[in-house]
Amino acid sequence: MKIPNIGPWLLAAALIPAILPGQGVTHVEVRQGWSRNPATDAEMTDRLRAAASQYRQYAPIPRIAVYNIGYPSTPAEYEALNGYGAIVVTVVAQDSAELPLTRLYFRSASGAETELPVVVYSCGRLAPADAPVAATFGENRCDALYFFPVLIAITQGDLLADFAVRRRGFRIEQFSGEVPPALTRFSIRQPATRPSGSAWTRFLEREFPAFSSLLSAR
Repeated sequence: MKIPNIGPWLLAAALIPAILPGQGVTHVEVRQGWSRNPATDAEMTDRLRAAASQYRQYAPIPRIAVYNIGYPSTPAEYEALNGYGAIVVTVVAQDSAELPLTRLYFRSASGAETELPVVVYSCGRLAPADAPVAATFGENRCDALYFFPVLIAITQGDLLADFAVRRRGFRIEQFSGEVPPALTRFSIRQPATRPSGSAWTRFLEREFPAFSSLLSAR
């Protein structure tokens, strides 16, 4: 699967595995780490390759998920998008039946849940050049774009995913409640209705051009 240049993002960083004695790695988790580097397909694939290299001794690992958040670039755009940004979650799994994800949601420290509606997704097989990734995490990959209420980024809690078959409540990220650097100038509030129209289209074309053709085909 080839996803072209995806513009400026805020990228997830370090990978933390859960290792159970005699059972290998059962959960590869992404810890928050912010960067303004463009998130190209090459960079996302490099992250998967680095994780595969680091954890190949535990292969096969059932699944891995990494994410990228695109935030509004200005307070004015934040208001035009009704308090939303967007997030792409890239998942690789051994079993194709597990994909795409059935649910992506945020559970706050108080237990309240917010479901993130999917905008569009694309699933396929890893390229032959990514054989080390396939050997570690599987050859099945899905990239899905979701609406992302920006309020989540400053709320303590967990970003969770439900896979289609075997895994529920897979933690993708744990938010501390601290304000990310990209949002320090914003007055964060409860989001309103999901964004649409020209402001949303411009935002997606700038931050997520890889999905433009998928969105126009819907």
